[in-house]
Amino acid sequence: MRQFFRTRIRNALLQQLQAGITPHRLATSFAVGALVGTFPVLASTTLLSLACGFVFRLNHVAVQVAKELTYPLQLLLLIPLLTAGGKLLGAPVPASLAALQLQFRAGAWATLQIFARATGGAIVLWLLAGIPLMLLLAMALRPVLARFSAQPGIAPAVPE
Repeated sequence: MRQFFRTRIRNALLQQLQAGITPHRLATSFAVGALVGTFPVLASTTLLSLACGFVFRLNHVAVQVAKELTYPLQLLLLIPLLTAGGKLLGAPVPASLAALQLQFRAGAWATLQIFARATGGAIVLWLLAGIPLMLLLAMALRPVLARFSAQPGIAPAVPE
């Protein structure tokens, strides 16, 4: 199975490089997709990745692949980001399911407001941490993708 994924991802990258995309553009597309894939609001990453692809003229395939690969990371980061975001904006999120149920029974609207503020704080933290990490990922991927593009059978990309 490991070989299957390695082959699938490697072949997808090689196809993009053969299509004429530069390693720089592919690395940037992949890094943006990885950033968008960890956005701390569930069910919003597809539209956000499409918007980033159009606005920054990125490779949509690479953005979507990276977004899907980082989906498990989004789930792992969701609760810590919401908790930290709530603390950042003064809206502490209940720590347990029982506390959440109790707070929701006491006032559903107030609970939703707390989660809205916590989500806002999570987005701020995501931006502060994510943008530098995205830039580092793009810089780390460029030499790797340049090595891929130097393989025989890969047409040189037209500089952008």
